[in-house]
Amino acid sequence: MPNPLLKERYATSRRGGPATEADPPAALCAAFLGQPNPYRNPAPNVNQINNDGVTRTGTATGCPTAQNETTIVVNPHNPRHLVAAANDYRDFNPRTGRNDSSGWGYTSFDGGRTWKNFRLPGLTLQSGGVGALGYMDGAGDPALAFGPGNTVYYANLVYSRVVPADGSQSASGITVSVSRDGGLTWGQPVILQVDGVRPDGAPARASVFNDKEWITADPYSGTVYVTWTRFTYGDSGYLESPIVVSKSTDFGRRFSAPQRISPSLSGFTGGITSYAQGSNPQVGRDGSVYVAYEASVCATVDCTDVEDHNAIVLATSRDGGRTFTNREVALNHDIPATLTGQNFRLNSFPLTAYDRLTDQLWITWADDRNGQYSPEGASIRTNVDVFVIQAQGGRSFSPTWRVGSGADEFFPAIAVVSTRVAVSYYTRAFDPDGFKVDYAYSVGWGRHVDGAPLRRITTESQDPRIQFTSTRPDGSLIQGVFIGDYTGIAMGTDFKIHPCWVDFRGRPGVNTPNQDAYTQAIFALF
Repeated sequence: MPNPLLKERYATSRRGGPATEADPPAALCAAFLGQPNPYRNPAPNVNQINNDGVTRTGTATGCPTAQNETTIVVNPHNPRHLVAAANDYRDFNPRTGRNDSSGWGYTSFDGGRTWKNFRLPGLTLQSGGVGALGYMDGAGDPALAFGPGNTVYYANLVYSRVVPADGSQSASGITVSVSRDGGLTWGQPVILQVDGVRPDGAPARASVFNDKEWITADPYSGTVYVTWTRFTYGDSGYLESPIVVSKSTDFGRRFSAPQRISPSLSGFTGGITSYAQGSNPQVGRDGSVYVAYEASVCATVDCTDVEDHNAIVLATSRDGGRTFTNREVALNHDIPATLTGQNFRLNSFPLTAYDRLTDQLWITWADDRNGQYSPEGASIRTNVDVFVIQAQGGRSFSPTWRVGSGADEFFPAIAVVSTRVAVSYYTRAFDPDGFKVDYAYSVGWGRHVDGAPLRRITTESQDPRIQFTSTRPDGSLIQGVFIGDYTGIAMGTDFKIHPCWVDFRGRPGVNTPNQDAYTQAIFALF
């Protein structure tokens, strides 16, 4: 079955930050202004957003501001202590004249019943950034990790909305902010990498766009690892997108220069390429570093052989992140641009979880291997499924297992504690028309997650087209083009899971439908 490789996709696309509500015509949320919210009380689903404000300009003018691309972590020593984050568009950027994503998060000390909202200081222009960060218009790709004690790390992609006239890449960078009190207060961000802007805030030419970072911390040594993708371009366009890693051994005060994880294309003779994206790291109980990501596996640099394909790759380091070995661990039939009948973008990037009791690494992703395609490779109808594999010590690997139903299911996240495995994801299983979405989960003891049925979390199916618009070449409107690129889940030592997703109901009875970060505490029962 034909399947577009990452190399093909990235050769025809330009990288950038999360979408914004910038241009007319109006988003669907505007149709509800002045009208009752059509959704019911969402309890026991919990809205994490407090006073998210109003969008001031663009397609969603007058609508509550959006939150999407959710992530969540739980304190390994206190299961009632949670920190979550999302792309949060509350802040207005006076330079661009629009609301933009700006490094917000949410902290709970009562097991997720109530949430305190916070904004990271100094990350962008609108949050007080200076120097290079004062040139940045937004922040996205939020990722969190608990370190020893109550230390919390929050990694971000920062970016400029300025598109250089010379065709070079927009300014971008990777930052980490640190809280020493469990997420109540935060220090100024540390810059791990920045391209396209000088330290004094003056623009510079860039051939790299930094993207899709993730973070993990060793709970014993406190070593922090951040991985991300460096999209690299030349005069002819896209060259490669290797995964790199940077680490801190002083609890986030300083980070090492980025080191390459992906294999080099120099002298390439076939195998895993550096046409990669979507890295997700974990630290094993012996200090081993595991990084799962998606990459094209090809016979040549050109990736034109009939056997070339996309894969889930696991990179392993036994020396504290100095060197890595890369291994293909599962086939990945990348999802088309979007689901049948929908407009939001999708991906097949992996997310991971690590069980310290059993030394098992768990990897989940969604792909469209069971979809219908024409002989030329065009998608006829999607059938996106969620898959899971397990790696013992990063050396032996399980078969690929599927969870959920036969409906489209996507943006999975995974958590594991003492052999209890929980996978959460969006599903279209509960809408008779197969259009609206719900959030659901599957649970199992270890390998018995294989074939585990889905369990519904959301109390009502929702239309995801509520915010973020675009236009086709013919000028016609496209609704709901962005809902984020992932969701999250965490599990505490009390075996309660905390899925965290983008919900489209807003706050019924208070405001109109919009994208909000939601969660719910659920016992991981079988």
